[in-house]
Amino acid sequence: MTTMLSIDRTPYYPRIQYALLVCAGGAILLSILVLFLPAQRKIDEIAFEAQSEVTQHAARSLQLAASNVLEREWDSLVGFSAYVDVDDHTTSRNLSDVAAMVSEGIYWAAVTDLSGTVVAATSGVDEGTDMSDRAWFRNGLRGDQVETIPAAAGEPGHGVINMSRPIRDPISGRVKGVAVYRLQTAWLETYMADAADRLGVDLAILDHRGETLYAHGDLVGAVLEPSLRSSAVLGTTFQPQVSGGAGERYVSGILPDMIEGDMPAFGWSLVVRVPLAAGPTALGGVMASMFWPIAALFTAIAAVALIFALRYLKPLADLARDAAAIADGHVIYPPEAYSTHEAHLLSTALARLQSRLHTLTTATDDKKRYKRVA
Repeated sequence: MTTMLSIDRTPYYPRIQYALLVCAGGAILLSILVLFLPAQRKIDEIAFEAQSEVTQHAARSLQLAASNVLEREWDSLVGFSAYVDVDDHTTSRNLSDVAAMVSEGIYWAAVTDLSGTVVAATSGVDEGTDMSDRAWFRNGLRGDQVETIPAAAGEPGHGVINMSRPIRDPISGRVKGVAVYRLQTAWLETYMADAADRLGVDLAILDHRGETLYAHGDLVGAVLEPSLRSSAVLGTTFQPQVSGGAGERYVSGILPDMIEGDMPAFGWSLVVRVPLAAGPTALGGVMASMFWPIAALFTAIAAVALIFALRYLKPLADLARDAAAIADGHVIYPPEAYSTHEAHLLSTALARLQSRLHTLTTATDDKKRYKRVA
């Protein structure tokens, strides 16, 4: 004979006040998720917009700074070409020396005749040399010209910027030769690096092919995104974008026309990059300032839920317990409840029910005694 053991498992029903507190806690947790997840995305958007404005402001500032110093040198060349005389070698040499002395950027100024021969130059360097095969001479005969020769690999700061324009006869306007300024890129690179450090950004200067002429900060040796190089080649307007991998992210922007002003086109583009201060860092900063207000709000919600449970739900729970005791035959007269209308109706109903049960029980006992006596 097999004995079957049956276990009477009484189902568990949560108490109403505890259920309210659990629901309130769940609502608070849900509120945190609903609040913080969209807040994270919004903070990322705000951080991107803020850093985009920083990037654009820095790019415009660097553009203005570079344009001003280069336009100053170009204006100097315009004056130089107006004063030099191809036929007066001594005066032209003196003016070439002065041009190099008054500017940190110019390290060679020269005058050539129509054949391309240097007739006057700073400190006499390259005088008598035939420059007819140089691009700055050929293009300088036809009009204003800027030529950028990038530094060789492994020799940063040794690039050259050649500015040239025709020398004209003041009366007839006939071209008599070419005036040229040669600037070392190291001078401009140092100037741009100082400006970038003050602005707290990384920068890179690209040529018209999208190749890097100069880089500063974390962009030194960095591989630029194809979209940035495409913007440099196509000449699109300034458009910030997020770059970087799983680690630190950046906001990068490019100005296709880096140099502005009344001078020939340089064909340079300026890339500016700043770290994207978003994600957990930004969220942590925002939430640190909001912690106490949010904590106070959730504490108030929990306190209200607890007071509601004790003031309104506990009397109903007590009445439910009294109703169960009455059903088990105990003589209990629940106190009259005033916490809510429903609690008042239930307490008075249980009291009336208990009175009727007591009356019915008393009548039944009297009949039993009467029968025994009879």
